[in-house]
Order: sequence, then C-alpha cells, then structure tokens
Amino acid sequence: MLAVAQIDYIRHEVNQIGESYADVARRMEVDPRSVSKYANQEEFKRKRKQKRKARVMDPVKPSSISGLRKI
Repeated sequence: MLAVAQIDYIRHEVNQIGESYADVARRMEVDPRSVSKYANQEEFKRKRKQKRKARVMDPVKPSSISGLRKI
C-alpha cells in the first residue's frame, strides 16, 4: 500500500495536471494499475487499527505459568 502523500501526488498528477497513468507510474516506480486504482478512487479511506477484546495469551496464561513453576 502506498503512503498518503504518494496517493495525493498520484491524484494530483493524473486528475488535475492530466498526466497519463504510465508516466506517473514510471516516475514513482509503481505499477500503472496501482496508479489507476488510486487516481480513480473517490475518497481515501484509512484503515483503523483492530482492537482486541482480550490479549492473545490470556486464556492459556495461568496454565502456562503454573507449568513453568513445576520445572
């Protein structure tokens, strides 16, 4: 995935200046299909971090600690 600044640059070059996808892709060293995808995207949606309900080790933590104490 490209950084927000790169996406803004692609959208500016293609939509406002009128550069071709291939020209922008060559300058940025990315695939022209990626340039097309981001240039035609209506609005940029940021991914939100996933919040976990519990820590990964919580269900097995008591048994693993007691098992280590026996050693």
